[in-house]
Formats: sequence, structure tokens, C-alpha cells
Amino acid sequence: MTSPAPDKLGLCLSGGGFRASLFHIGVLASLAEREMLHKVEVLSTVSGGSIIGAYYYLKVKQLLEGRRPGCPKPSVEIYRQIVAEIEQEFLEAVQQNIRLRLFLNPFKNAQMIREDYSRSDRLAELLNEYLYNRVSCTPNIRLQDIHFAPAGERVEAAAFNRTEPFKIPILVINATCLNTGHPWHFTGAYVGEPTPRRGFEAGIDTNYRLPQLRFSGIYHEDRDKPAEQQRKLSDRQLSKLRELTLADAVAASAAVPGIFPPLSIHDLYQTPRGDDIVLELSDGGVFDNQGVDALFLHECSHCIVSDACGQLEDQLTLGTKLVQVVQRSSDVMMHKIRSETLYRLHAGNLVSRALAEAAPEVDEQSIRDPSGRTGILVHVHPGHGKPGEAAEILLKENGLKGFALMHLRQSFANSADYPAFPDPVNRPEGMVYRLSGIRTDLDSFSDAEAYALMYDGYCLTHEHLDQPSFQGLGSEPRRQTSWRFLTVRDLLRDQARRCWLHTRLKVGAKLFFRPFHLTPGAAWLRALPFLAALIAGLGLLLRHYWATRLPEFSILTVGDAALALGAAALALLGNSAWVLDKFKSVPLLSMGKRYGPQQILQIATWVAASFMAAGVWLYLKLYNPLYLRDGRLAHTRPGGTRNNPA
Repeated sequence: MTSPAPDKLGLCLSGGGFRASLFHIGVLASLAEREMLHKVEVLSTVSGGSIIGAYYYLKVKQLLEGRRPGCPKPSVEIYRQIVAEIEQEFLEAVQQNIRLRLFLNPFKNAQMIREDYSRSDRLAELLNEYLYNRVSCTPNIRLQDIHFAPAGERVEAAAFNRTEPFKIPILVINATCLNTGHPWHFTGAYVGEPTPRRGFEAGIDTNYRLPQLRFSGIYHEDRDKPAEQQRKLSDRQLSKLRELTLADAVAASAAVPGIFPPLSIHDLYQTPRGDDIVLELSDGGVFDNQGVDALFLHECSHCIVSDACGQLEDQLTLGTKLVQVVQRSSDVMMHKIRSETLYRLHAGNLVSRALAEAAPEVDEQSIRDPSGRTGILVHVHPGHGKPGEAAEILLKENGLKGFALMHLRQSFANSADYPAFPDPVNRPEGMVYRLSGIRTDLDSFSDAEAYALMYDGYCLTHEHLDQPSFQGLGSEPRRQTSWRFLTVRDLLRDQARRCWLHTRLKVGAKLFFRPFHLTPGAAWLRALPFLAALIAGLGLLLRHYWATRLPEFSILTVGDAALALGAAALALLGNSAWVLDKFKSVPLLSMGKRYGPQQILQIATWVAASFMAAGVWLYLKLYNPLYLRDGRLAHTRPGGTRNNPA
């Protein structure tokens, strides 16, 4: 009987916008306290989880390569410091409101009209500006450069992790390839679609699978072959691979369909006829919003899943309009995918528990889950070598030694030191339910929302990792009081403050106009000058129009409308030579003799881009600070005072 494989800890950070990112920070804090964070060998991230996961990864890379300020040696205390820095720095970046800053620059707004520059490209730029460039010594760090080089020597993570206590985590950023319908993995060593783990999967999925390409210049599946048998990548493929940045990968992973266009990548693959395949990479949550497939592929023995994705809500009265039905149907499908994915992990954990309790010499028997709760039946067949080897084969394929899941519809035990959010978890009057309903967006989050999410992830993780299967991987938690998010405890201990927090979590579900719900007086007061100017301008315009053109009101109104619609249509069709010729030949449209349709479209684009940028600038100056001020909390500091809202 072969010796058992060493323990391998994997961590999943799910999608769910900044709501998920903030929840994951609490999970990281708990793992750091339990001295487990430095043992994570595979970090699989999706969407909002990719944003925070990449930021954490760069911090660890900085530490293990000796480039952290002061050049400290790795220690469990340094990992706690890293999470404490992330807790503050990441929230500061979130509160800059990245969603609106997508449209703050009028030049970028005009560029986003083009096909070769999209909101996803702009998102990658902002992620670099507000997050990754602040940690990485290389601005706009390329994906191939996120490889660790401990002690100045480039090594493979697997070889390093076999002997060193502070592991190099393999970062797997999950996206979805819309061309083939398969998952797409970005790592520091390769990119591409993972191969099916079982023959059955290959048999039912006959779509073309885009092979994984290594930055070293070969196909990933050839890495263990002799050098003369390895297939080499072309210069064009290598050039494109070397252009990919970490922010590009994160932006693709977070490109929510319908909000962000897919990230397009050329020159990596060709059809058998030599035609270029233009990859369209979208949100990883389309295929697997928890990112657990990567943990299976890397054969992790222990899996921790931080799941802050949106969950299906009951609707007693459903809309019957086409858009509403399509949206609800999509939500149901995503709910099904999530349930099946997580049950797969749960079932694998039960299988391994059953095998662990079976006799060492296994020939032919049926092993049921000892708890009798699921009825999973595992057949261990003979004929696979020495007695007991069949059990090990099955364990490697299907089983886990430990599995922990934290999600936003769970509650944790109440205590005097760590009060729980009031139940119920499945109805609007419960604060847990309100937490799970906070928007999954990339806009600004107040202290109240952010710290509540962090606190929830922190307490849930401590509770779920108390199970015996994880005790050998960490130590008894040494809880510290310096986390900023622990301020939430003061709110939960007082009835009035709980109501204050509950209101802000309830409003947190809204995508727009939150200041008008929380501080309506101040919000409307700031809007009055603009409303007054708008009303005055419209009044003057109508007065002038009625005074000068009232006798011809009906005829000119129709004529003006027709002229405007015609000009707009011609501008949109400005790339047509026939339209261009006809447009210039109409004598009544004198504007067309001075400007071509493309010029008119460009002028209209610049005007719209400027107005949009001005509106965003005003909101960021007037309403974003108002919203953040309303949800501000005093930070918990040893021996310090607190001025929490009542």
C-alpha cells in the first residue's frame, strides 16, 4: 500500500463584486489567526474574488521574495499584518467608486465607442491604478511575472512547497470562454482551458477545447515530455502571451455579462484553415462562480470555499414580461449550477470520511456514509493491485479530507465577545438576509456595509474550521482585537445601533440613489442648484421657442424631429459609401456639405462623453462623500475611544 499523499490546502474566493471581495477579507483574517493562511497552496478566484485574491497574492509575493519594506522573514504574524493592510487599503480603493470612475475621463469615454477598447479594458486600467500598481514594483505587472522567485531563484511552486512551511500559492483566475463554453484559467505559468478530468466528461462534451499555453513557449500538456517531443508556440503566440497583464486576467474574470463586454484576445489560436480565433472571455461565474474546479484539478486534500455570490430569492409574485422571465430563468440556472458544484464537494468529503473509517485491507465491499444522512454508496472493487490500493485510488479521484463552506445565508453562534447578526436568515427582517442582498457591484461601499461583510466572513470561518478534519492544518485561533471590522460588535450589542445598521444594509441592495434614501435632506439640498438651473434653462428655451415659432408650431416640430432622426440615422451608417454619397448630395442638409457622417458622429460622441464625465465628477464630489460619511464607523483600537452612530 502506497504512502498517503501529503495534505494540500486549497482556498476558493467566489464571485459577487465588491460584496464578495469584502466578505473574503474576513475569511483571510480568520485563516491568518488560525495560522492556516500561509499553508494555502492553491488560490482559485472568480470575479470579485479575483480582484481581492490578486491583491493578496501580490502582497505574499512581495513577502516571499524579500521585497516587503524592512525585508522581514516570513512568519505567521507577518501574514496577519498583510491582511490588516488589505483590510484598510482595499476598502480605501473601493470607496473611490471604481464603477463610476470608468466614465470619469471624457477621452476614455470616447475611446470606449471603438471596438478595440471596451469597459473591460478600462476596468483593467483602474484596477492597476488603484490596487495592483501600489503593491507591485512593476507597473502594470504582466501575468507571466507574477511567478514567485523566493531567495532570488525562480522555482516551481510544487517543488518549493514540499519542504517549505510558508507555501507559494498557485493563483488560478477563473474566466469563461464564450467561444467554446468551457472554463478558462489564467495562472502565472500558463493560460487556457483545462482538460477534462474524466473520460465521461470528454464523452458528453464534444466542443473544441483550446489547449493551455505556457509562458515558457510550449503546450502545457507537453511539459513532462522530452524536449524533442514538446510542441513549440509560434512567435505570434508568445508575443500575445507576454502582453497579458494581471489586471487583464482579473478584468476578464469580472466581466459580468450585460454590464461589461467580454475581454477579446487575438493571435493565440487558429482554426485548422489558419483563421484567427478571437477569444471572448467573460465572467468566471458563468461556468463556476465558486472556482472549485481548480481545486479538483490540483488535487487538493482540504478545500475552503468562501462563497459570497448572489443567491436565489423567493418571489411570490413574478413578472411575466419577457425580460423578467429571462432574468428569472437565468437566476434559476445559476442557482442549480451553484447547488451541484457545492454538493460535489460535500459528497467527496463524505466519501473520504467513509473510506477513512473502513478497514485498511479493502477487497470488495460497499461503504456507506457513517452518518447515514446522504445514502451515498461507494463501491471499492478488487483487482487494482495490492489490498487497500483501490481505496486510495477512489480517494484521490473523488474524496477530500476536509471541506468547509462559508456563505452569506449562514448564521454563526452568538456569544458575548462575538455577537451574531439577528436571524432569520431567509426573510427580510433578518440582518443575515440583508447582508446576502447587498448589491454585487464595483461601486463605493460604506464602512457599515464593508465591516459587516468582513465580520460575517470572519466569524463564519472560525466556526466552520473548528471541525476535526482541519485541526492538523492550523493551531488554536488566537483572536486579536485590532481588526477594524470588529467595530461592528458594538453595533450588534445595542438595539438602536442594530436598527441603524439594519437600515444601511437594507439600502445597500439598491444600485442607485442610496444617499437619497439615507440622508434625503442633505441629498436634495445638494441637488437643488442643478434642478433650479435645469428648470430655468428649460423655461427660457420654451419661452423663446413659443414666442418666436408658435404660428408654425405643429409643422416645425414635426419637421425638426424628422430632420434630427434622419441626421442620426445617417451618422450611425456613416461607414457606408452609398450613404456617404447620398448624404452629401442632398442640398437641404447644408450641414452635410461641411461635415461628413463620421465627423458628426465623432462630435456627438465627444459631447456625450463630456456630459457623462461631468455628471460622474459631480456625483463623486457631492454624493459619494455624503454616502460614505453617513456609513462611517469609528475604528476599534486598543485603549482608544469609539464614536459609533447611535
